[in-house]
Amino acid sequence: MEIKSSKTKLFLIELIVVIFFFAVSSVVCVNLFARARLMSIESADTTNAMLRAQAAAETIRGSSDPRSPGLFDKAVANANGYTLYYDASWEDVSDSSAAYRMDVVFSESARMIKAKITVLKGEKELFAINTARYLDIVK
Repeated sequence: MEIKSSKTKLFLIELIVVIFFFAVSSVVCVNLFARARLMSIESADTTNAMLRAQAAAETIRGSSDPRSPGLFDKAVANANGYTLYYDASWEDVSDSSAAYRMDVVFSESARMIKAKITVLKGEKELFAINTARYLDIVK
């Protein structure tokens, strides 16, 4: 009888060890999947921010009056440039309660106008780009 009881205890200990191993493994896997999802969201945000900022930079460089907020739909003018707002799916919105914000700040030197374009999510900067163009010569 004692031999059978010893084998049963050993089997139960092995079973507990195996269950513990699978529990720890599942926690690690769930943690990895959660981190991968967060990295995917951050990557998508950065990509969309980069695309919006580059499109804005090209629009500003190709415009005859880059300081005009009329270049973009729903742009809100401010002292140094303008601000555009986007919702969670990167659609233009006109209110400041949006998920994303693109600030365009202009500065002028000599015959050149410079723009700093910054895309933010809340207060976190996702992407920033600088662009410049020469001002048209008036004759």
